[in-house]
Amino acid sequence: MATSFKPFSFTSVHLASFAAILCYCITLWNEYEDSVRTHCHTWNLLPSFSSAIGDYTPQRYIWRLCVGVSCTLRLFSVLVFAENLRRYNRSGPIVQILTFMRVAEILGLFLLTMFASTEIFPAHAFGFCMYFLFSTLNIAIGSRFMSSGVTGSGKLNTDTDWYPAVYVLTFVGCFISYMIHNNYCMPGVYTIFGGLELVMIFSNIMFWYHCDCLEWTSYTISIE
Repeated sequence: MATSFKPFSFTSVHLASFAAILCYCITLWNEYEDSVRTHCHTWNLLPSFSSAIGDYTPQRYIWRLCVGVSCTLRLFSVLVFAENLRRYNRSGPIVQILTFMRVAEILGLFLLTMFASTEIFPAHAFGFCMYFLFSTLNIAIGSRFMSSGVTGSGKLNTDTDWYPAVYVLTFVGCFISYMIHNNYCMPGVYTIFGGLELVMIFSNIMFWYHCDCLEWTSYTISIE
């Protein structure tokens, strides 16, 4: 029996989106005043995403559950990705490199999510570094190959070249605004940091959407 891969990829991508939006909205509704309050005691409009999902319950556990399920499905999608490369006669080290980068990004996200900085900081820090490094490489290299048709059947017409620029620029913006907030305590800068953090997160989700939900829409899985 053959079944479409699309429901699996759709669930893995949109589960993370659903959890992110739900947790952020719960924090805004229940803990708004506390979530926008920082050590600077300056005016801020929005909390950071990391604060919204890491400092409060049930948001922390909703996010961990959804990301855990999403990571499991995304690991499965990596196997589909590698199989599709072979299906379209893509061979050589590029297959192993792209597959390794995807697995490393997913494992980094899993570590980053499951171990909060206030719980096991070394695991959290290692997961963050691993996730950011390989997500950047995935977006920079993967989008280039995807737009040129190397990673699929060539049916994908959507231009993905803008993802690397958006992802890197938002990270730089996050870093600068975070440093300004911590060192100079300027009003509203923490809100800028939180907004850029959301752009960075959802640009990554959109990239995976293009990879898994658009690139492999016709792929089927045989169940015996």
